[in-house]
Amino acid sequence: MLAALALISGCAQTGAGEEATLPVEALYGGSQCGDLERPTTVWIASAAEWRSWHGRIASPRMSLPSPPMVDFSREGMLLVAMGARPSAGYGLSLTGESATVRDGVLSVRVDWREPPPGYRQAQVVTRPCLVLKVSAVPFARITVLDSEGRVRLEGVR
Repeated sequence: MLAALALISGCAQTGAGEEATLPVEALYGGSQCGDLERPTTVWIASAAEWRSWHGRIASPRMSLPSPPMVDFSREGMLLVAMGARPSAGYGLSLTGESATVRDGVLSVRVDWREPPPGYRQAQVVTRPCLVLKVSAVPFARITVLDSEGRVRLEGVR
């Protein structure tokens, strides 16, 4: 475990242009994330912040873990939300088990699912989201990429 922490710490101190690879873990993914109407990505750095966001994304129909789920002295949580969508067929899931940090930008790849054009889906409003656990290394910006490498969301720390 100490070796893994040393590796993560060493990766966090990369120079300009160098890329660090960090483990990332999906803690929750669902299609009904409370009142998240707009696409967003948010870094959650404390248990108090998580309690606030937990209250916004939890609903009676979903089982969302309560804090503390991570050691906020070493890790943080990344919320990725698609916002309100007009039908079923939309969803998010983690692609792979790592994220990268390069030039102060945390990049995470997700499977950003949308129904094909013209495909019939249940007409129900969905609000897909994904909550990830990531090492709390230095970075200033967040980029969420789909599985094809297209930028889907951007945010700041």
